[in-house]
Amino acid sequence: MNGGSYITLSGILAVERQLSAVTNNLANVNTAGYKSTNVNFAEFLSQKAINANESGENKPLVDKAYPIVLNTYNNMSQGALKKTGNRLDLAIKGSGYFVVSTPTGVKYTRNGVFSLNQAGELVTQEGYPVLSTFKKPIFLNERSSDVTIGGSGEISLTDPQTGNEMYSGTILIANFKNPQYLSKYGNTLFSETKSSGAPVENKNPDILQGYIEESNVNEIKGMVKMINISETYNNMMQALKSYSTVDNTAINTVGAAV
Repeated sequence: MNGGSYITLSGILAVERQLSAVTNNLANVNTAGYKSTNVNFAEFLSQKAINANESGENKPLVDKAYPIVLNTYNNMSQGALKKTGNRLDLAIKGSGYFVVSTPTGVKYTRNGVFSLNQAGELVTQEGYPVLSTFKKPIFLNERSSDVTIGGSGEISLTDPQTGNEMYSGTILIANFKNPQYLSKYGNTLFSETKSSGAPVENKNPDILQGYIEESNVNEIKGMVKMINISETYNNMMQALKSYSTVDNTAINTVGAAV
């Protein structure tokens, strides 16, 4: 296999990663709190090319640079805020993430479609407890219509008999220095990474009750990108077939009986 084949194969693998990311983005265009994933590309120099550069050679090389996926990152721009009227639906305007407890540790999300489980805990769609500023689950009564959640995340329950409001805790909101480098856990949950930095409590969040944050995926741009990626992929496959034909011709010519 010649150098051109290896370069093309490397490009095909990189494009497949990009296509997978775009496809997943489009599949979650209607998922509340979803953040699209993007791919960064780079070139990897072959050892032969490195040696040639160090020796000052100007001769062109067939296997000079290989396209690779450098990293993936999350587009953390805010999605549109949609009013639902459900008192347990919450959206964060601006920066911040709801903090939830999962079997694999604490995670972070912008998906504020919450409900109450049988124990009266405020939970995510996956059933994970939402944490308070004391990093404990939040327990409410079954009368969700009596729940009032302020902009800073403070929760009040209204006693239906007396009409008095009772403070029931404050929802914890976390910020990150570089949220685009959070690691995805499923479609709407994130884990901290070394690149994202450690979570810091947002003491002045802007929470909207009765709203959800929609996916930030632009469906039209995503479809155009998928078409372009598919064309690039098909072109690379054709190039790989051409290299294969050249290799087979060379093998048959060299190995043919004289």
